[in-house]
Amino acid sequence: MRRDPLRVLFAVQGEGRGHLTQALAVAAMLRRRGHQVVGAVAGTSRWGDVPDFFREGLAARVETVESPGFVSGADGRIRPVATFAANVARMRRFAPSLDRITTVLDRLEPDVVVNFYEGLMGLHGLLRVSDVPVVAVGHQFFSGHPGYPLLPGQPLQRVAMEAYTSLVGVGAETRLALSFYDAPDRPGVRVVPPLLRSQLFDLGDAPGDGSILVYLMEPAMAPALAAWSDRNPGVRIHTFAAVEPHDHSPSLTFHGLSGTEFLKRMAAARGVVCTAGFETVSEAMWLGTPALLVPTPGHYEQRCNAVDAVAAGAGVHAETLDLDPLLDYLDHHAEAAQAETTSRFRRWIARAEGRAVGAIEEAAGLAPLGGDGAGDGLADEVEVREARYLPPTSSVDGRGPSENASTWE
Repeated sequence: MRRDPLRVLFAVQGEGRGHLTQALAVAAMLRRRGHQVVGAVAGTSRWGDVPDFFREGLAARVETVESPGFVSGADGRIRPVATFAANVARMRRFAPSLDRITTVLDRLEPDVVVNFYEGLMGLHGLLRVSDVPVVAVGHQFFSGHPGYPLLPGQPLQRVAMEAYTSLVGVGAETRLALSFYDAPDRPGVRVVPPLLRSQLFDLGDAPGDGSILVYLMEPAMAPALAAWSDRNPGVRIHTFAAVEPHDHSPSLTFHGLSGTEFLKRMAAARGVVCTAGFETVSEAMWLGTPALLVPTPGHYEQRCNAVDAVAAGAGVHAETLDLDPLLDYLDHHAEAAQAETTSRFRRWIARAEGRAVGAIEEAAGLAPLGGDGAGDGLADEVEVREARYLPPTSSVDGRGPSENASTWE
C-alpha cells in the first residue's frame, strides 16, 4: 500500500451548520497528518449560499452547486411529499451540477472524496462514472445500527430519512456513522465519535455562572419562554435566537445568533435548552452541560436523536418548550455522576481523529501509520482534559445552585 500524502476533496451539504463544522474539523485532522484538502463542493438549494465561516475556515477553494433540498412548513416541520415533488420538478436543473462535480474531479484529481451528507455526490456516484473512492460521513448512518432507537410513528419522515441516507451512501467505499457512544462496526459502516469544531477545545476552564442557556430555533416561541421566565424570575436565562438583542427582564436576556458566543455561554451555563440536532448536543456533552432536548416539531430524526442522546447521558428531553424538566433534572442529578459521564464522552471524542482519518486513508489505499497507531483507529487514548469540579461564581435564587453547590465543567 502507498504511504504518500493524500489529496482530499470534500463534498458538503451546504445548508446545515453541523455538516459544515464537521468538514472543518476533518480538514484540520487531515492536515495534522500531512494530507492536503484541495477543495470542496458545497450543495445548496440557492447558488452561493455558503456561510463565510466555512470558506474562511477551510482555506481551500469552495465550489457551490445546486442540490436537492428539504421543504419545510411554517412550523419547521419537514414535509416529505412536498420535498419529493419539489426535487423531482427540479431534477433537470441538477444535471449541470453533476457536470460541475465531474469537472472538479477531473481538474483537482483527488485521491479520495469525503462526502458530508451531500445527496448530489451520491447521485453523481449513481449516474456518472468515477474511479475516485468516496467516504460518506453522517450521524444518520448510525440509524441503521441495531442499538439506535428508531421510534414508531411518522412513517413518511422515516422513509424519507432512510432514502436520503441511502442516496448519500451510494458507491461509498465506507460510511462513517457518527455516534454519541462507541458501538461495533457493521459491514461498510465505521462507528466514529462526533467531529467537533476546534473552538470548543480552545475554551478555557470557565466557572459556572448558574444560568440556563436557551437556543430558540423558532423566534415565535419567545413569548412562551418569556411567560415561563416571568413565573420563575429567580432563574437567570440567556437566550440565542434570530431576534434583536434585548433584555426582557433582569432575569431574561435575548442575544442575536453567534456560534462563538453561544459556546462560551454554554461552557458556563448550569444547563442548556436546544433542539435535538446532533452537533449542538455533542458540544453540550463535551462541555459537561446537561441539556433539555426539544425536538423540532414533526422532525422524526430529532425525535430519535433525543432518545439516543438521553440514553448516553446528555440530560432529558421534552416535546414542548418547558424548562421545568431540566431544572428538576439538575436538582436531582448527582454532579459526580455527570462529571464521570463528561469524562467518558471526552475520552470517546479523543478517538475521533484516529478513527476518521484512518478510514479515509484506508479508503484511498494508504497504508496505516505505525508507531502509536495514529490514523488506524486503534491508537491508545490520547491525553484529554478531564471534567473537574469548579465553584460557581454566582448563585441563582430559587432553583439555581445553592451556596455550597459545586459545578462541573
